[in-house]
Amino acid sequence: METPIISIIVPVYNVREYLNDCLDSLMRQNYPKIEIILVDDGSTDGSGVDCDTIAKKDSRIKVVHQQNQGLSAARNRGIKEASGNYITFVDSDDAVSPDYVQYMFSLITKYQAKMAICAIREITVKGNEINYGADYVEKVMSTEETLGRMLREEGFNVSAYAKLYRRDLWDNVAFPEGSVHEDLGTTYKLVEKCPRIAYGEQPKYIYKKRELSISNSDFSDKKFDIIELTDKMCDDIEKLHPYLKNTTDLRRMHARFSVLRQMASKKLTPIQAGKEQEIVEYLKTNRKFVTKNPVATKRDKIAMQMLLANKEMFKIGWKAYSKLRP
Repeated sequence: METPIISIIVPVYNVREYLNDCLDSLMRQNYPKIEIILVDDGSTDGSGVDCDTIAKKDSRIKVVHQQNQGLSAARNRGIKEASGNYITFVDSDDAVSPDYVQYMFSLITKYQAKMAICAIREITVKGNEINYGADYVEKVMSTEETLGRMLREEGFNVSAYAKLYRRDLWDNVAFPEGSVHEDLGTTYKLVEKCPRIAYGEQPKYIYKKRELSISNSDFSDKKFDIIELTDKMCDDIEKLHPYLKNTTDLRRMHARFSVLRQMASKKLTPIQAGKEQEIVEYLKTNRKFVTKNPVATKRDKIAMQMLLANKEMFKIGWKAYSKLRP
């Protein structure tokens, strides 16, 4: 069997401080046939120039420059430029293990799957490490099991990265341009095309969490995308997999809790404040999606109880929880 080409797509936008570490990890891959596609999405900090410089040192690197259009557009451009039989995405401020591609492809071949998923090792803002695959084992999963575990974040999540896709899965699928939570509108559609998905518990993808926001910065309306895209994803999944309704109900709540947390201590416009109240009312009205839900965690239920007490209690509780996180 001929060794297939695997395309690694890396969107690049103003990440000069982190770019070398990311690309070093990709150029060290022990898989023999890769192409690295760097999509410079209108960087203004010199990242695009660095891409060109590094590409001169490695013939496997192809650089594409475009005006700034956002992460979705950059990923979609990368897919169009890719010539590989398989595609994987790596964020330009993250890194991967030297055997990341080899490991992912071995899962594909071992389980005769169209998609492989590996666990993530997170480097937190405080410099600690979390292995999200620690409580799970390698296995082949059905479509429904994959969707359920993905929505509940059991060993992996909805992110486009840390996954290897057969190229034809992307036929008629694209990242929603103009959104900031593009993975929510994409990954589940790819899973639906796969009767078998391979999961590996080894954390070959290294996610480096960064603190980007300032506590008193303004809240962006783009953050509301997470609610719209989550509801669309859950609606679609429920139609084909009604057994997952407890999970989709909880995921809808998680999306709103996430936005509410991001609004805490932010400067809100009157319209945003109105939407904040709509989110609170939704959560309270649908409290049973958490309180009576068998897949809800203890953390979910505590968050709901604090919100039911009052909104400020929820915000105080979230701040305290954030400080306790690794």
